[in-house]
Amino acid sequence: MKSAGRRLLRWTFLLLILGLVVYLLVSPGVAERLVFLPDTSHPGSPPALHGIPGREVALQTSDDIRIRGWWWAMDPEAPAVLFFHGNAGHLGHRTFTARELVERGLSVFILGYRGYGESEGTPSEEGVLRDGAAALEWLTREVGGADRVVLHGRSLGGFVALGVAKRAEALPAGVIVESSFTSLEEMAREVYPFLPRFLFRRLRGHFDNLEAARSVEAPLLVIHGTSDDLVPAEMGERIAAAAGDRAIWVPVPGAGHNDLPMVAGAEYWDRVASFIREKAGGATER
Repeated sequence: MKSAGRRLLRWTFLLLILGLVVYLLVSPGVAERLVFLPDTSHPGSPPALHGIPGREVALQTSDDIRIRGWWWAMDPEAPAVLFFHGNAGHLGHRTFTARELVERGLSVFILGYRGYGESEGTPSEEGVLRDGAAALEWLTREVGGADRVVLHGRSLGGFVALGVAKRAEALPAGVIVESSFTSLEEMAREVYPFLPRFLFRRLRGHFDNLEAARSVEAPLLVIHGTSDDLVPAEMGERIAAAAGDRAIWVPVPGAGHNDLPMVAGAEYWDRVASFIREKAGGATER
């Protein structure tokens, strides 16, 4: 009897510990820390792309965090792209995006979030939105108006793009949402399908792209790979549906989460550049 009692006590203790771990996993604070995977190494200097010199830009956010971005400026008539990258790496890993867009006659600004690369601070849901707002404010002054700027967010960057557009005093010309999720709550259900659904209610309202897509008045281009095994394509389709007639839905057959531009090839870059020129006006393809 004593042995059975000890086993029962042991199992009860283990279940309590497991319950505490699960509770912590689905808490907003812990979940937020799991979202960001910053590379804090030095990203180097922005390279010249197709003869256009890169320029490092230092920005000060509304909460006094110093962050960095890289800027490639075409002629004054060219529309500009403000690019928000995913949750890992740093801006130095995204020069291939800038290279393709510069080649198509577009000015490009890539933002380095707080805590990434040489940017100060620690990334957070609110923090990256402040970072994006500082970048949009700077770029709006640089090119002469928010109507000359299209926001382009990939994966986590889709959240930044939609959130910045939602809060912006001057509406950007358009928003591109690529390979992004509907909300943190729904992503947690995807990652932990074996846990009771009610546990994830604690995450409700965090990283909510559906709500932002309903609110943003700018036109949207929503792109998603049909073979994305990290963020299901159905989430991208629902983001587009939330925006209604303001959104264009573009599924990319056979593309996964990280290889969409490579799988789609030149057609992808041409489609993105065409949307930017149509919404923000200006330069023709080089």
